[in-house]
Amino acid sequence: MRKDDRLEEQIRQFYEHVPDVADSLPLKDYLLKHENNQMAWYLLGKQYAARGEEAKANYCFGQAGPVYEAFEAKANPLSGGGFPASAPRDGGKKRGLAIAAALLAIAVSVVLPVRQAVAPTDAAPGMRQAADDTGAMEEPGPPLKPAYSAPPAAATGSAADGLALVAGADDPATDGMKTLGGLLTKRTSGSESWLVQAPKLGKWTDWVGSGRPLAKVALDRPDAAAAIDWFDPKWCPCGTSKDASVLWRSVAEWKPPQEGKLLLRSAMIRYRERTGSWPKSPDELAGAYPANTTAGWSEEMTVWFNELQAELEKGKAETVGWPRVGGTAGESGGVPAGSFAPMTEHPLEIIVDKKNHRLAVVSGNVLLRNYPVGLGGDKTPEGTFRITEKVRNPNGRSDGAFGSRGMTLSDTLYAIHGTDEPDSIGQDRSQGCVRMAKEDLEELYDLVPLGTKVTIVKEGLPADLRIPEKRFRLKPAQDETNPKKTYEWLG
Repeated sequence: MRKDDRLEEQIRQFYEHVPDVADSLPLKDYLLKHENNQMAWYLLGKQYAARGEEAKANYCFGQAGPVYEAFEAKANPLSGGGFPASAPRDGGKKRGLAIAAALLAIAVSVVLPVRQAVAPTDAAPGMRQAADDTGAMEEPGPPLKPAYSAPPAAATGSAADGLALVAGADDPATDGMKTLGGLLTKRTSGSESWLVQAPKLGKWTDWVGSGRPLAKVALDRPDAAAAIDWFDPKWCPCGTSKDASVLWRSVAEWKPPQEGKLLLRSAMIRYRERTGSWPKSPDELAGAYPANTTAGWSEEMTVWFNELQAELEKGKAETVGWPRVGGTAGESGGVPAGSFAPMTEHPLEIIVDKKNHRLAVVSGNVLLRNYPVGLGGDKTPEGTFRITEKVRNPNGRSDGAFGSRGMTLSDTLYAIHGTDEPDSIGQDRSQGCVRMAKEDLEELYDLVPLGTKVTIVKEGLPADLRIPEKRFRLKPAQDETNPKKTYEWLG
C-alpha cells in the first residue's frame, strides 16, 4: 500500500472510530498529518477514557503502542501482548518511561497549544518582554527571588479552588517531563493541577526555595488546546500565560497549610508509636505537658484530623494518609506530588550536621528548613535520638541559659534548646547540646511533634540556610510549662 493510501485509510478509520472530535480539534488536525505520533494518540485516548467512552479510548490506545504501556505499566488493550516475556516488567517500564518522556517533551509543545503571550504589564514574574510586537517572550530575566520572598505585589486572588495536585520538578531534562506526564495521566479529584519549580540543594528538594509556576494542567477541560498553560519558556518555547502572578501568589498561599498537614500526620504517627493506638481526639495530641505531642492547635487541623481519623476508624487505611481538604470542608487541598510526594509518605525528622553547624527539618528527601545552630564539637554525640520531652520556658523563664523552649533527646541530658549567648550560634561552645536562636527554636518547637526522630551526623546538610520570611506558628492549646522540674541539660 502506498503512503498516500495508508494515510487515507488512517483518516477513514480515525473518523469511523472517533467521529465526534469537535472537542479535540488540535489533536485531530495534528493526527491527520502525523498519524504515527503515539503520544498524541495516548493523550486523546485518555480524554475518551475519562468520559467513559471505552471503545474510542481503546482504539486510540492501540495506536499509542508502547507509550500506553510506559505510562500505564500494563499491556496495551489492542497490542496483543505488552512487555516481552523475556524482559523484566520493571525494566520494561523504566525503558518505556524514558521513551515516553522524550515523546511527551515533543507532544506537549507541538500538540497542545497554549494561550497567547501577554502584554508587557501582564508578563510572568522574572520574564522580559520582547521588543517586537509579536507577543513572544525572550529568555528569562534576572533570577527570581525564592518562593519564600513575597510574590509580586500586584498579585491578588486565589487559583486554588478545585486543585488536585501540586507537583514539584527541578529540570525539564531530568524529572520535569516525567512529572508532567504524571499530571496529564493521573485521574484524581479536582479540575486542575500545578507544576512548580522545586530546585535541588545537593540531594535535597528545596521546599522553601520552591514555588515558581511552570505550568497549569487542566484535567477536565473539553478542549485539548487548553490542557496546559505554560509560564516558563525554558520548559516550553511556546509562550506564557497571563495569570502567572495570580498562580505565584496561590502557590505561596498553598505551601503553609501543607506544613500544617505534615505536622498533623507526623504527630498521629508518633503518637501511635508511643501509645500503640491512634489518637481519638485533638485533645490527645494537643494536651498539657507532658502529653503535648503538638505545641498547639488550629481550626484547620480539626478539619484535617476528623477526615483522617474517620478513614482510620472505617478501616480504609492501615496508616494515616494525607488530608485532601483545604482549611474548611469542601475546599480542595492540592496534594503534594512530583518531588514533593515524600511529604505525603514520610513523617518529619530532624538532622543535625556537626561540620556545617546546621539543623534541618526533613520529610524523606524534602528539606523544609535549614537553621544555624551552636554545638559542642566532640562533646555533641553522633547517633539517633527521639524528642522525648517538650517544654516551654524551662526553669520558669524565657531568657535563661536554655531560652524559651527545650526538647529533651531520648531522656538524656542532651537537648535542643535556646541560649543566652546568641553569638555562640555557629560555634562549638556548648557542652554537647544543640543551641538555637530564639525565633528559629520557637518555630522548630511548633513544627515538629513529640517523638520526632533526631539524627546527629558529621556532615551531610547544605550550608545554605532555608528559613521562610513568615514563620510556622501554632496557637498554644494547653499549659506546656513544667515548674516542678529543674532542668540541668549540658547546655
